[in-house]
Amino acid sequence: MRNPQPDRNGEHVKKLLVLAAAIAGVLLYRKAQESEARKDVWSKSTDTVD
Repeated sequence: MRNPQPDRNGEHVKKLLVLAAAIAGVLLYRKAQESEARKDVWSKSTDTVD
């Protein structure tokens, strides 16, 4: 007796990996944006006054 439905565990794992990669990408993007904003604030606050 064979299972008429193919095993879909591999497919689910692939979807989870893609989802995890997307989430990691979003978090890295936000971290980069935050870092750039901090650099901008720092550079503005340390500018010399004319």
